[in-house]
Amino acid sequence: MADGIALLCMLHPSSPSAQDRCLSLLRHIAREYYRKPSAKCTAWSYFLPFKPSKDQEPIIGGLEVYTAKSALQSQVEDPEFFQRYHRIVREEALYAKPEELVAWYLTAGFVARNGNAGSRGKEGEGVVISVTKMTCTDRAKVLAALEEFAPWVQAEEPGVLTYAIFTRPKAREEVMLLVRYEGTKALKGHSGAAEHVVVVEKLKELQKGSETTLWREVPDSFVEETEVGGGDARAVQSKL
Repeated sequence: MADGIALLCMLHPSSPSAQDRCLSLLRHIAREYYRKPSAKCTAWSYFLPFKPSKDQEPIIGGLEVYTAKSALQSQVEDPEFFQRYHRIVREEALYAKPEELVAWYLTAGFVARNGNAGSRGKEGEGVVISVTKMTCTDRAKVLAALEEFAPWVQAEEPGVLTYAIFTRPKAREEVMLLVRYEGTKALKGHSGAAEHVVVVEKLKELQKGSETTLWREVPDSFVEETEVGGGDARAVQSKL
């Protein structure tokens, strides 16, 4: 698929204060970059662990979706914004270890609802994100089950803000599902829905295993106006 390349990022700040500094830089520099029409970035979000343990090392998750590989490459090479960000990271020793960057392709589902309504979640609680990585025995059947379920989620669960399915050409057994909820109530409602339970049971028979992590979105860090369906990414330039 030529469109809808997504970069899943895991950043490892060297301390809690370094994490705050990284987030401050990203929220400023990223917004400046993605505001440019030339960026061709249709979605971006940064998030932190949902319930970090006391001994957990600082970590920042991120997802960026671009219209094409060339747009992603332009971001990496941009001297004014992202090269400047990485220069600051080096000069101030903000990372404990290098970033983890994995490219995925937006395959099905929806990244934002029509008109971007409610995409920032309920005021006060914040958006909750689940990231599920599956290793499949039959990826085609897993994708078929998720693609069939996504329209129901979009029609029946307004509290689910994003239900996006990703694949990787170089990892033909893998599927990643990223879901954004307007809060914990929406997450629990989705997990407990009879339709969801049926899909989960179906997926169990088609997987070698899966892992889900929960995150809280950094406030005001999500921008999107893209919907995807039928395995065809149809991107619309973000408006910040």
